[in-house]
Amino acid sequence: MIRARQWNLWWLVAALALLPSGCGFHLQTGASIPPKLTGLRVTGTGPAGGALAQAVDRALQRDGNHAQQGGPLLQIDNAYVSQRIISISPSSGVALEFLDTLHAEISVIGSDHKILLASQPLLMENSFSYNSGNPLATNEQQITSQRLLMEQGARQILRRVLNSPGFRRQVP
Repeated sequence: MIRARQWNLWWLVAALALLPSGCGFHLQTGASIPPKLTGLRVTGTGPAGGALAQAVDRALQRDGNHAQQGGPLLQIDNAYVSQRIISISPSSGVALEFLDTLHAEISVIGSDHKILLASQPLLMENSFSYNSGNPLATNEQQITSQRLLMEQGARQILRRVLNSPGFRRQVP
């Protein structure tokens, strides 16, 4: 009796799991690359340009885009990270919290050398706290914070590029 109930429950769960796919619902797996941007190459300049360009390229590769010689070019220019103290301990005068800001300019040039997306500024911010009791952990935290900032910057760049009017897919 219990075994039959388990099988009935299993079939019910399986049927419910398949139901959304029958109505056209599908989980989003990633942004689709418009045909105009297939083979998109990414370059970066500035102190943080290389790391940011690599983060964008990794995100594009996860979505199935592989850079091709002669393909369109996403330029990330003058990329750098600035850091500012936003909180200081009143008792010791030690900085407790920092704000990292990623600055860059992005643009897209087509394979025919026409401007597909005019230069736009990018500004991303991320804060992290300093723990004076464990300075080594704080250094690791700063590295992790800057890596996170690059990943967030990469997502923002791709969101802007893929959602710009010239690249959006037209729904029939």
